[in-house]
Amino acid sequence: MQLFGGGVLYNNSSSSFWWRDMLKVGNSYTFLKDPFVECCSFKVGNGFNTPFWEVCWLNDVCLSEVFPELFAISLLKKVSVAVMRGWSDGIWKWGDLGISEEEAVEVGLFSKLLDLRNLLDSFEGCNMEKDFVSWKVETNKCFTVSSCYSRYASRRIPFGPSNRNDEVLEKLWKMEVPFKIKAFAWRLFVNRLPTKDLLKVRGIALPASNLLCVFCGIHLEDRDHIFIKCNVIKLVWKDIGEWVDYSGWKEEDCIPLFMEWFAMSRMKRIKVGKLGVLWLATCWIIWLTRNGFCFKNEVWNVNDIMWKIKTLVWRRSSLGDITYSNCNFYDFCKDPVSFLS
Repeated sequence: MQLFGGGVLYNNSSSSFWWRDMLKVGNSYTFLKDPFVECCSFKVGNGFNTPFWEVCWLNDVCLSEVFPELFAISLLKKVSVAVMRGWSDGIWKWGDLGISEEEAVEVGLFSKLLDLRNLLDSFEGCNMEKDFVSWKVETNKCFTVSSCYSRYASRRIPFGPSNRNDEVLEKLWKMEVPFKIKAFAWRLFVNRLPTKDLLKVRGIALPASNLLCVFCGIHLEDRDHIFIKCNVIKLVWKDIGEWVDYSGWKEEDCIPLFMEWFAMSRMKRIKVGKLGVLWLATCWIIWLTRNGFCFKNEVWNVNDIMWKIKTLVWRRSSLGDITYSNCNFYDFCKDPVSFLS
């Protein structure tokens, strides 16, 4: 990863979250058996940024795999090619590779050590230029996030039937909403939000009264109750349904209801996913209202929740920042279906 950045790890606030996470992985210097590195083609220049043992740079082989016994006894692991060799009178000369001849003879590896040295002596690629790495997956040898994702996805081995979350998550990642709402929705769909029932399962002690739903105060708070089944929240969904002229849905589980809204958008010829944006905005505002009541003692009512949902969809429904200049808020509230279309 250093090689892709020209020897420098660029990590700043403008970098994508995906890139910053990859850099965290790269900092551990775990090249061995790394499928990311397997897709890279390394060309040695000065050798400072190419790992000696862990990547394919010499005859397209990984030295730690070809000479595992030598790698095991070497005192110089996780070092670059340049560390194994030094300049002397303008000529690169290989060092002892962290392996003494006496130890190699003692453990019966002297012949393999000679083979490794002969292989290294035949390498003539070292020069004063920077090391270079290309991405073998793409025909133009340039790295792209999409090709990396496809590569990892192709290596995934499914076990058993497909997960019921697969389809809904595929739709989620393509939706035009801010990433923080996508992250929230992912936790919602896989049931990993810190609702009170899950806190109890994790062993967090809560008084019995604090386990009840913050909206109705009657039932145990779990995912489907707080977002769908609660009698108070049903009033919110009823108003939302009347607002977009859609009611009578039967599902009371988050994932099937989300998919039902997607199907309804096709029936009403609404732009794909726009009703899903409204669905996510409703859940997001419900969650924020719940947290505000729990932790800040904020007051709330159904009309206030509806107002916040409408404002969020109108102002931030596309990538979190784009407003629709051809439709003011008043017109949007009167005819949301035309707006979403």
